[in-house]
Amino acid sequence: GAWEFEWDFSRAGAKLSNPKRNFKYVGWVGVDVAPEEQEGVRDALIANFRCYPVFLDHKLAYNVFDVFCQSILSPVFHHIIELAEEGSESCWKWDRWHEYEKVNKVFSDAALTPVAQGGPYVQGDRVWVLDYEMMLVPHYTVRKMPSATIGFSFLSVFPSTEVFRVLPVRIELLCALLCADLISFDLFEYARHFLHCCARLLGLEHRSRRGLIGVDFNGRRVNVRCGLIGFDVARTRELRDTRDVQVLKAQFAKEQEGKTVIVSCDKIDRLSGISLKLTAFESLMRSSSHVWYGKLVLVQLLRKPYSTYASAKLLKGQQRELDLIHELADSINASYPGSVKIIDPNEESPKIRAAYFSIGDLYLNTSVRTGLDWSPFEYVMCRETQMNPLCVSEFLGCSRVLSGSFSINPWNVDCVVDAVEKALQLSSSERVHRLKRLYQFVANYDIDRWVHSILADVWAARKDSKEDKDVGTLAPGLGLGPDSRFLRLEASCVYTHLDIPEVVEKYKRSSRRVILLDYGSAYAPHSLVGNLQVDARRYGARGATPSRPDQDFIELVKGLSQDERNTVFLLSSQEKSMVKEWFSKDNWEQFWANLGVTAENGCFYRWGKPHWESLVNDLDLSWMEKAHKVLRTYTDRVHGTYIQEKSCSIVWHYADCDQDWGAMQARELTDHLEDLLENHEVDVIPGQCRVEVRPKSINKGVAVELLLRSIEQKKPVDFVLCVGDDRSDEDMFALIRDRQRFIEQENCAVYACTVGLRPSHAGYYLSEMAELRQVLKALQDKSISANRSYSTTDLQLLDRHTDSGRSARFSPVAGVRGDKGGRTALEGLLE
Repeated sequence: GAWEFEWDFSRAGAKLSNPKRNFKYVGWVGVDVAPEEQEGVRDALIANFRCYPVFLDHKLAYNVFDVFCQSILSPVFHHIIELAEEGSESCWKWDRWHEYEKVNKVFSDAALTPVAQGGPYVQGDRVWVLDYEMMLVPHYTVRKMPSATIGFSFLSVFPSTEVFRVLPVRIELLCALLCADLISFDLFEYARHFLHCCARLLGLEHRSRRGLIGVDFNGRRVNVRCGLIGFDVARTRELRDTRDVQVLKAQFAKEQEGKTVIVSCDKIDRLSGISLKLTAFESLMRSSSHVWYGKLVLVQLLRKPYSTYASAKLLKGQQRELDLIHELADSINASYPGSVKIIDPNEESPKIRAAYFSIGDLYLNTSVRTGLDWSPFEYVMCRETQMNPLCVSEFLGCSRVLSGSFSINPWNVDCVVDAVEKALQLSSSERVHRLKRLYQFVANYDIDRWVHSILADVWAARKDSKEDKDVGTLAPGLGLGPDSRFLRLEASCVYTHLDIPEVVEKYKRSSRRVILLDYGSAYAPHSLVGNLQVDARRYGARGATPSRPDQDFIELVKGLSQDERNTVFLLSSQEKSMVKEWFSKDNWEQFWANLGVTAENGCFYRWGKPHWESLVNDLDLSWMEKAHKVLRTYTDRVHGTYIQEKSCSIVWHYADCDQDWGAMQARELTDHLEDLLENHEVDVIPGQCRVEVRPKSINKGVAVELLLRSIEQKKPVDFVLCVGDDRSDEDMFALIRDRQRFIEQENCAVYACTVGLRPSHAGYYLSEMAELRQVLKALQDKSISANRSYSTTDLQLLDRHTDSGRSARFSPVAGVRGDKGGRTALEGLLE
């Protein structure tokens, strides 16, 4: 027969449907559709509902939505940790995770299919993703469409760090969510849990700005907002007043004539606390049977869980819960006949629910952990004129806004019984006085207002300011560090993705090249797991544990250093002893002519000589003892912190302590040190889980300037590639950008490039470390192919130039000096 379609208003997406909104919906149709019928179904849904269907294999949908989401993700998100038996539905299986990835990618691809190809996407559209079934969609969307504006709304609970971290894919989920521009939660409690997860698992800090909380991730500011999802007031009123509901209302009222009716509607889920409700009701009947025997009835409506999409039957756990509910109800009815009425899921419908709510004298909820639940709001609208009371669990997500209702602890049976008795004994005047504000709030808390508010926040997360539109630059609210905030890019700033073919072509045509690479940051080299960037914490590394160069990186550096036209410099903030171990004499001796290494942000260097030298002589370090005493005090105070002493700087690390406590102490420490050392020529630099104190005359910019001047004494540099990935590299980026000699020199290709799209003095960026390796590999290959094509004359000229360079001694560079007490020098033999 022909297909018939209607909205399923038990789903959040359906409640957002409104002809006045310019929405396009992407979702699974929920049933198997034969391939030959899919085109017709698709056309009908697009024409009549503006829905763009996703057709999934039924088994795949069952494994993802029912098994993985309902049996694995849902318990964890609702603070339940289970030791599942092997082979059970709640047992973690990587196959299920890969299926979850696949389904999320299918949804993302469907949403981004352009209109010209029959899809919904038009350039400039906002993508709004709902709930934990689609947590990877922001990631896949950004990978395919980096300019897409994305909002993500959690309609469920978000767990605390201690619970969320049990998921084997905790990092992947967080990184995927942080690809969105805005993430919204019903309650601040859930947002706080998310922020703590970001801090403790990813080391990300957050700040409040204009009513939104911002998380700085990969150079982007991800906004986090809190606000309970709205309620469809108009549709509920319309349903309540229909003839069908009025007929059912009269029928149910006649059935329960002369009785006080307690109504309740819950999903078949142990988290709904239905068994606790029945236990409390039995206790009430037992203790007050002389009052309520034959006069009180509990009507319990049961709904299928929202996540049960593909299964026609209940899952095993849900069926066990349903059996327990019937068992308890039968036991109560055996003692108190007709006092409990159960409406099973196959009988429950919006009309029946509205009819029972319309005759209910009290709404009772005893959930133990529930996020989104519209039932209390529906009850309020169905009893709008009578203002009947509600008893709701304090663990219900919306209980905070149900002012005037009786808040109960479902685990305390006596508390539930007392609240129910008090609610049922309220006089009419007491009801009006207690519940007037609640009924007014629900009547005005329309879903349209919520939609407008959240979409405005999503748009604002990416919207250009008027000034930025004038200069054509994007100005997202991004953070450069804990104490700074990016406002906008300068009008003169060209900040674009590095064009690798262009760089390779310029490299090919150049004859004197300088390649500057930052290396040795706390989590280098970065890893890529499932295309999601993950730091070393993914594998248990903590604090400032640096990484030894991997073999691929070593081969790239060696290959570039073998080209006589190149000078490769690796700049590190790590200690000299550690860098010396990484680049040992035995493995690197033959490369030192064209390879240089610095340590401790340029304080020490090795280039052309077999030993290390200091960039600044006679450095005043009298401040270190004062700083160390203060740092020792904070280290004793904050468990898990430690002090790293370098030759000319000192660092306080707090990555291994409680992140909130550590960040609070770091702010206090920064202020303390700045006051203490204000008469010394030092900088106090807060960083990622660290606070560093170092002389003002020591930074990578000074080291790079001395290097360039030394090289230019023999031949002008006509190609510079400078790459870094953290705040300590900004000094050399600023130098490269503003260096007058590069500005005046024609045919000089200069690329200052940061890894990660973030506010920077660099003019270019690469999205991730993998792209940097791609660039270096392309340059290495070009050097190899160019060397093979040299003529005899070319090689003789190159050898002559190289011999001349090797016998030259560079004198100290004038004009680059420390601010106080430090003489800079860079003397070296290219040998």
